[in-house]
Amino acid sequence: MTALPEAYFRAEVLEVSALSSSMRRIVLGGEGLADYRSSGAPDEWFRLMVPFERQTRVELPTKQGQQFHFANPQPAPRWYSLRRWDADRRRLTVDVVVHGHGVATRWAGSVQTGDQLLISQPHGRGVDTEADWVLILADQTGIPAACRILENLSPRQRAHAVFEAPNEAATFTPSSPADLKVCWAYNPDPSAIPSPLSAVVRTIDLPPGQGFVWMAGEASCARDVRRYFRHELKWRSQHYDIVGYWRPDQEAYERRYREVEARVAEVYETGRRAGADSEEILDDVFSVMESRGL
Repeated sequence: MTALPEAYFRAEVLEVSALSSSMRRIVLGGEGLADYRSSGAPDEWFRLMVPFERQTRVELPTKQGQQFHFANPQPAPRWYSLRRWDADRRRLTVDVVVHGHGVATRWAGSVQTGDQLLISQPHGRGVDTEADWVLILADQTGIPAACRILENLSPRQRAHAVFEAPNEAATFTPSSPADLKVCWAYNPDPSAIPSPLSAVVRTIDLPPGQGFVWMAGEASCARDVRRYFRHELKWRSQHYDIVGYWRPDQEAYERRYREVEARVAEVYETGRRAGADSEEILDDVFSVMESRGL
C-alpha cells in the first residue's frame, strides 16, 4: 500500500515545458522546499495537491492528530512519480501525462510559472541494481518512474524497456548507463483499449542469468503481467515489482469494490495473522476480487 504523507510543502512552479505530444514537464522549487528531502530510492513518488481551478496561491494545511486539514477550496490529491530531485538547487521535476480529461490534466495544461501548489514528502522503494538484466514495462503514466530507474542502473547491466504510447509523436529516447534496448507499443486510446503490454511481454525471449522485472501501469494489465511471472514462469517475488495504479473506469470500479471491501480486509487480516508474505496475501485478494468480476 502507498504510505500516507507525513508532511506537506509549498512549492512554486519554475518551469513548464512539453516533452512530447502527451507529456508536460513541470519544475518546482522555491523557499518552501528548503527542508524537502528525497528518500534516495530510484522508484520514488509523492502526493501532488492539485490547486482548485486557477488558484495560484496556496496555504499549508494544519495537522490535528494524523489528519491534515486544507483551506477551502480543497486541493485534489494525485500521486506522481518524482522524476528528479536536485537537492543543491532545491528543484523537483515531475512529468505529467496530458490525456484530455481529469483535474490533473486540466491543471497541467494551464499551469504557469509563479503558480503555487502543495506537495507531500516523497516515499520510495529500491530496484535490484545487481540483477544481470532488467526488464522495464510502463504505460504513459509509468514512464517517468521508469526513466529514473533506467538512469540508476549499472553500466554492467542489460536493460530492455517496453513503453506504451498513443502514437509515434509521443515517443522519445531514454538514457541509461546500462546496455539499453527500447521498444514502443502503440495504444491510441488507453481509456478504452486494453494495454498491449501484457501481450508483448509474452513474446520477449528472456535472457539467461538472474533478471528483475519492474512494471507500472493500468491495473488489469499489471495484474496479468504479475500472473505471468509469478504463476506461469514461477518467479520468486523478490525478482519483480509490478504495480497497477489506475483504471479507465475508476468510479464504477470503486462502487463495485465497496461490495467486497469487507471481505478483502478480512483476507488481508487472515493472511497477516497466518504469517503469509505480501504476495501470498495478494494472490488471495485477487482471487476474491476476480470472483466478483473485478
